[in-house]
Amino acid sequence: MNWLYYLAEANLYLCVFYVAYCIFLVRETHYQLNRAYLLLSCVAAFVLPVLQISALRPAIEPTIADTHVAAPTEPTFYYYLWIAYVVGAVVVVLFLALKLYSVIKLTRTDVVTYGKYKMVYLKDTDVAFSFFNYLFIGTRAECANTIITHELVHIRQRHSADIMFLELLKAICWFNPCIYLLQNSLKTVHEYIADEQTAATEADALTYSSFLVNNAYGAGGSSITHSFFNYNLLKKRIVMLNQQRSGKLTRLKYLVALPAFAGMLCASTLGFSKNYGWIDLSPAQNNANSKAAITPNNGIRTANADTAGKQKSPAPKRKYDVVKFPPKVDANKLPPPPPPEPPKAKTDIVKFPPKVSNKKLPHTPPNPNMDQVKFPPPTVKDKKLPPPPPEPPKPKKTDMVKFPPKVVVGKNGELIRIPPPPEPPKPKKTDMVKFPPKVNAKKLPPPPPPEPPKPKN
Repeated sequence: MNWLYYLAEANLYLCVFYVAYCIFLVRETHYQLNRAYLLLSCVAAFVLPVLQISALRPAIEPTIADTHVAAPTEPTFYYYLWIAYVVGAVVVVLFLALKLYSVIKLTRTDVVTYGKYKMVYLKDTDVAFSFFNYLFIGTRAECANTIITHELVHIRQRHSADIMFLELLKAICWFNPCIYLLQNSLKTVHEYIADEQTAATEADALTYSSFLVNNAYGAGGSSITHSFFNYNLLKKRIVMLNQQRSGKLTRLKYLVALPAFAGMLCASTLGFSKNYGWIDLSPAQNNANSKAAITPNNGIRTANADTAGKQKSPAPKRKYDVVKFPPKVDANKLPPPPPPEPPKAKTDIVKFPPKVSNKKLPHTPPNPNMDQVKFPPPTVKDKKLPPPPPEPPKPKKTDMVKFPPKVVVGKNGELIRIPPPPEPPKPKKTDMVKFPPKVNAKKLPPPPPPEPPKPKN
């Protein structure tokens, strides 16, 4: 339902902008400014509803809205209204698709490319129109050069893009009659621009006007194209072509859009209850000045929500919306409390020994009966060490378990015993390496004297 409110508000602003154009600007010869005004007014009409100025609202205390969800009911009037809107938009889009298909189908015929433009010749016709970079002209059209000059103005200034923008906007606002009038006004401005620049290439404006009158009954193209032969606009085009040019001071009339925009912005803030005002140009100074209420969808709802002065009846409460408390009970009628638990026995308590500090332990004298640990005497240097004790005898190896030899049955039934394999030789024991006893160097006898040198022969 919020989208329906948004569309209604946007279309209302669109009508206001178009009425201002018809009153102040429709007779001016500043065609480029007229074109810009019509396009920007369409954009501004859809931007205004999402803007607001919270500082303009009177200060009230914020309230918390009811957050309960209404029970599902039967389809309402808004539900059928939304369905009708969607059906109408789909129908408009289908008609637009058919128009595009009919134009694209013509591009499959003879096409001649001239730089950025493509010219399509239609055999045995006198039609002439343009669509984006395509120029369609019949082979029987008279004064083809003048027609081509006129249509090339539409192509260079991309007038077809403006028409397609209005066609898409018409699919959204198909129920608003002002959108159809605005589209016709924009196409008329396009023709004024093309006529002005084409007449500049001719001898004078009167010659070009005579050419328009002589070719007023030519065939036209689709409604989404710029047709050169448009009988409905012929009178307006000739009048504006010979009208005196508007002065520079008349450009100040286009400033009328600024107060209109400001007035509609204030009206949008104060006169409409909406939760789609996403952009706040001047927020309130504090929370008390903002008259917002918290809604279930976390949107912003102004205090004058019911513009018609009617309050909506509250939705029926459901079972789980009501909080139920337990009933009150008289204290005198309560049952006696349970008896206290018996005390626990002392044996159940585990007693740990007290902590004893190492500093307070008594000194115990040594016990003579205990065997003293005797360490070996220290080794004395410079004395002869006794020889090492002999090694203890090694334990004898146990005899190996011998199994009986295998028996094999021969060919004649005789038993043949297979002798066991011989035992491997036992490894020889290596002699132990005995080191000589250590001898003190001081008690060794003196070395023998050196031998005398032998005489030389």
